[in-house]
Amino acid sequence: MRALDGSALAALLEGDPAVRTVLRGLRGHEVGTTEISFAELSCQVEVGPPRARAHRRMILDRLRRKLTVLPIDGRAVAEAARRAAASPRRPDLLRLLEWGALEANGCEVLHTRAPPRTVPGGSWRFKVVRLVSSKMQ
Repeated sequence: MRALDGSALAALLEGDPAVRTVLRGLRGHEVGTTEISFAELSCQVEVGPPRARAHRRMILDRLRRKLTVLPIDGRAVAEAARRAAASPRRPDLLRLLEWGALEANGCEVLHTRAPPRTVPGGSWRFKVVRLVSSKMQ
């Protein structure tokens, strides 16, 4: 499974061509996200002018049908707790739970636009691929 975090999904929702290109390259793979990332994105959809919200809701509904949304369940919590115990600093709980869900569900690659310092503690079995937004170039 390949996964997109909230930062990658937000860029996709904004129409970032670089992220759309990456998503096209994932055809043939199961693509997922977590309940946390999907909830963050759902909240972002509700901001802005009504016309823009309607369009973003339509895109979000389409995404929901195409993505596997991973739960924050007991397995995710166990993975997060294991990494928290191995971390020398106090990691962001939501990110830790999110990454725990990815780990528990066999994610192979996480695509993100988040900076490296946001990586929760410990080592993870999946690879983290940083996306460069076309707006950042």
